[in-house]
Amino acid sequence: MAGKHLTGSQRVTELQIKIDELQTTNRTLEQHIAHLTENKESVSNEVEILTRKNDQLCKELTEIDKLAEQLEKEKEQALNIADQELEQAKSEVRQQQKTIDNLEVTVKNLKLDTSIAKEQLDKAATELEEKKQETRTINLLLDQLQEDNNRLSKKVEKIEKAEKKSALVNMKGRATSPSKLDSFVKSLEEERDHYKREAEHLRKMLQGRSSSPKRSPSRLDSEIKKTVRERDELQHMLTKYERHMAEIQANVKVLTSERDKAIMLYERAQKEITKLRKEFMSSSKTPKTSSTAQAILKRVESERDSTVSDLRRMTTERDSLRERLRVIGTFTNPISDFLHQHADQMDKKSELYCMKDTISSMESEFKILSRRAAETKDELRQQKSECDSLRLQINKMEHSLDEAQRRLSLKLNELQLAQEKIARQENKIDEQSNQCLLQKEELTILQKTIAELDKEKDNLLYNIDQKSEKISSLESSLALKENTIQRMLREMEESARQSSKAISSHEQEVSRLRRQMDEISEELSRTGREKETVVQENLVVHDHLSKNKVEIQTLTHKVKDVQNELQDVKVKLQGAKTDVTRLENSLAFKEKENRDLLENYRKSSSQADIWEDKVHKLEKEFNSVKLDLLGAESECRRLKERVDVFELESEQQITSEQSYKSQINTLTKSVARMEEELREARSEKSLALSDLASTRELCVKLDSGKEMLNRQLCAKTQDVEMLQQELESSHSEIELLRKQLASERISVKNLESLLVSNQDKECQSQMRAQELDSELQLLGERLILAESKLEFAVKELRRQNFQATSTFRRTPSPPRRLTERSLRSPERHTRSPEKSIDWSLQFRNY
Repeated sequence: MAGKHLTGSQRVTELQIKIDELQTTNRTLEQHIAHLTENKESVSNEVEILTRKNDQLCKELTEIDKLAEQLEKEKEQALNIADQELEQAKSEVRQQQKTIDNLEVTVKNLKLDTSIAKEQLDKAATELEEKKQETRTINLLLDQLQEDNNRLSKKVEKIEKAEKKSALVNMKGRATSPSKLDSFVKSLEEERDHYKREAEHLRKMLQGRSSSPKRSPSRLDSEIKKTVRERDELQHMLTKYERHMAEIQANVKVLTSERDKAIMLYERAQKEITKLRKEFMSSSKTPKTSSTAQAILKRVESERDSTVSDLRRMTTERDSLRERLRVIGTFTNPISDFLHQHADQMDKKSELYCMKDTISSMESEFKILSRRAAETKDELRQQKSECDSLRLQINKMEHSLDEAQRRLSLKLNELQLAQEKIARQENKIDEQSNQCLLQKEELTILQKTIAELDKEKDNLLYNIDQKSEKISSLESSLALKENTIQRMLREMEESARQSSKAISSHEQEVSRLRRQMDEISEELSRTGREKETVVQENLVVHDHLSKNKVEIQTLTHKVKDVQNELQDVKVKLQGAKTDVTRLENSLAFKEKENRDLLENYRKSSSQADIWEDKVHKLEKEFNSVKLDLLGAESECRRLKERVDVFELESEQQITSEQSYKSQINTLTKSVARMEEELREARSEKSLALSDLASTRELCVKLDSGKEMLNRQLCAKTQDVEMLQQELESSHSEIELLRKQLASERISVKNLESLLVSNQDKECQSQMRAQELDSELQLLGERLILAESKLEFAVKELRRQNFQATSTFRRTPSPPRRLTERSLRSPERHTRSPEKSIDWSLQFRNY
């Protein structure tokens, strides 16, 4: 009874330990769920922050779109102006289009080369993605190895629990029947075979998975080096193509500037030709001379005709005078001399008149040039103001472009940060999915443990029912024994009265005692057999323990091999890290994960040491069990000695009546002892009933705990489903964010193209400003030349006036005709001093 009570108390303690373990697991699960909820809230907060940033980016993009529309409008206006200018210079542009076409052909070839380079880059990117997938497979294999190690640890713990249960069953085997022991031994053997099969399967899995990471790093190293080389070559090619494109663009800009210069020179030549043909055609565009241009031209033509007629008359008179002088010269030399002198004087006067005309014309031209200079100065001022305004606009545009570029750079940085955050969130989502899978596995394990606890509860209830039945049978047997004791007392009283009847009754009692002794001997033989079976089972359990030790040692060796392999993989990954750090910074994170895996393997090795310590403890317990068995054997020997003593006493009771009397006294004492045993049995019964009540309460608590666990499992399954839905929603949001990022990238590319076009416009405007400055410089140089010419003409006029005055003093007075003509001609010149420009030019041509 005491052994049963101990076994019941041990089972109760085991159940309490299991309940505590389940409570701890529930707490850990609750903490994990709280952690998941916190992660969920953090993810939701990050998603809100990203949405806000996306809204800000959208607003900024709308502003940039507005700026782009304004730029496009300005571009359209500039294009319209350029089209008007290009229509005038189509002849020269056609010649230059040939060179541009050739350059475009070269640009197309370069574009084809760039497309080929981009395809090569895409191939390299695909190869990099494949290598990333290979690294992911390696990480998955490492995770699977870790999971297998965890499973092995769990199975070793289960084996230890089974060994403890077998030890407890062996302790119970003293009171159980041999058939139950055989069934229990068979169940242990079946479990042993099952665990052996699973261990072999796990070994095969470990061998099959440990071979793959050995091969992959070498391939990874070679392929990573190849990709790095190809990446560097492609970057070098791209830089070359970009330089070549920049040179082509510079050549195109130079050609366009030369074309514009040629157009401007062509226009200048046309203007100069028109000025040479008609001096007032250029000034006719001004609003002052537009109304009186035709009248002035008519007057100038009339004066030109009159001056031409006068010149013709003068020439005819001069020729006639020369002929007369030649005729008269034959007659008289003085007359000829006089005539020669008069002709010379006439020539000088004509030259003087011509010089006066030229002086008046030069003065009029000087006035016109001064007016034009004033007008050009005004135009220059206007152009300078326009240039200043254009420069201010250009500066504003440059500032706006700088701000836009800064914003673009900031937005690109924000986009990169958003992409990094999205990648981190994806990693977190993957980790959460892995954690969900682990939680699902833990839930399945908990369900299995709950099912096992249910089975154990059923077994406990069955054992409690059996114990209750045994207690009832013991109570009935105790009642029968009490009745028999009462009957024996009555018979002993009758035997005191009747000695003869007492002898016969004593003989019958002796026979009964012999029968009891035979039964006790049979029971002792049974206990001896059970002891032998227990010893054999202990030997089998010891063999199992030795085998488990060997298996644990093999597992530890395998774990060490796996650690060595992981260290090799770590060395290889560190070697690859130096090459891959240029490609991506994500491998650093993976190296950290590998370090965490190494720490986990170190923890697993420490757990293996703990398991070895547990095995040593089990060996000590087994030794203690052996000592208990030896104590039981000694107790069996004592019982045999007592049996021998009882046999001697029975023989002595047969020999003499005194021995019967002493036996009667011993029987009375035994009755008292039996009464004490009855009291102890009743007390044990009450204790067993209290144990039954406590076990029933525990069963009720277990049922309630089971219901709570089922509820928690349902709640956790619902939470897992909610998390999965949230994960799906987060995936959809991430896809939307990716689409938005793609659209933003397209808008950024459009903005970059607009910026390039604006830069081209700015270059063209700068070229135009430079051309205007060059034109202004040319006009200034022309003004300086005109002023120098005027000064030189004034000096010549003064010199000629001085010569004319000297000649007038020397020569006598001319005839009347010449004086009248000379008087008329200055009157005409005084009447129209501003209209003598065409006359002077025609006189020069004449």
